Amino acid sequence: MKVVILAAGDFPTHPIPLAALHGADFLVCCDSAYHEWKVKNGKWKDEKPFVVIGDGDSLSEADKAALGDRWIHVPEQDYNDLHKAMLWVTSNFQHSTFSIQLLGATGKREDHTLGNISYLITFVEEHPGTEIEMLTDHGRFLAFRGERAFPSFPRQQVSILTPDPATAVSSEGLRWPLDNFHARLWWQATLNEALNDQFTLRTTGWTLLFQTYEPKY
Repeated sequence: MKVVILAAGDFPTHPIPLAALHGADFLVCCDSAYHEWKVKNGKWKDEKPFVVIGDGDSLSEADKAALGDRWIHVPEQDYNDLHKAMLWVTSNFQHSTFSIQLLGATGKREDHTLGNISYLITFVEEHPGTEIEMLTDHGRFLAFRGERAFPSFPRQQVSILTPDPATAVSSEGLRWPLDNFHARLWWQATLNEALNDQFTLRTTGWTLLFQTYEPKY
């Protein structure tokens, strides 16, 4: 089963995240994204199961009444709505039966964008075995550690972010190879490029990977 969590950043416009949205088996919509989603996908909401989740600050009492049991109120303020949505999904579905795609998690406020991207590590750490990725209008983010091979294509743009400078990264199949590289700052392992239909990364700590949808020419 494919679960999509829709956050309140920029609403998707690229065909890949839009296909994920319309192809989802279940949608969890953060409450601050509800109105834009309702306007742009009004018919879809009546065709497939969904819930709206959050602290409710972005919804009117009429909205909540219309949603009925599809409205999930989580008033605490320790976590943002994206995290609340993730906790709801993983509490209500068996992790081995679904994958999660995060949409609308970037854009608008830059602090929210950075926080949501870094949340990927928290999500994967908290829910091992669950397939989780973030789709933007330009590419996909995922979090991992250890050794992993990634499907790719020639001239795909690849960026590697290691929040902990102690993390060492090595690569095979990238234009600019990494050999036990420690990035002291986030930019230092970005803007690399795949050479073929696969590349391999080996890391000693949690790592964020971004891959573009389109090749660079």
